[in-house]
Amino acid sequence: METDYGSAGSEERKLTLGRAAMFLAMSEDRESEEEYRTRFLKLHYKSVATEVSGPLLETQQRIIKNAVTAALNTRIIENNQRSIHSIIHTVLEALQGIVVVPVAPNPSIKVKIALVTDGEWVACGIFGLSALHHFSNHERAGLGIMHL
Repeated sequence: METDYGSAGSEERKLTLGRAAMFLAMSEDRESEEEYRTRFLKLHYKSVATEVSGPLLETQQRIIKNAVTAALNTRIIENNQRSIHSIIHTVLEALQGIVVVPVAPNPSIKVKIALVTDGEWVACGIFGLSALHHFSNHERAGLGIMHL
């Protein structure tokens, strides 16, 4: 975690939920993912990350399902209609950064989905690769934020 958000005791200058979600989504391995999650706990942020890959048309619904399931299984949200609704909308908003050309012929994607909440708001960061052909991979990112 190379980013410095201030000196010790400054509570890291209150790292925003959006930045936290993007940092977690961009983490490169489980070790760095766990470091971020531990750091976020010090700010009273709960977080979870999951990964999805495959053709976009087949994985779009799986992205939403995986995000909701991960959030419920790790108890970063409560199991109620309002919280689940917020997660769905947050993920859909973040997906807009991944799906840049809606008429493109079903690109393959490989993304990490990160959810971070402070109990009132939830942020979804999505980061990964999309390509119409394996020689044309492009990094993509999306961010969504919604009130719980």
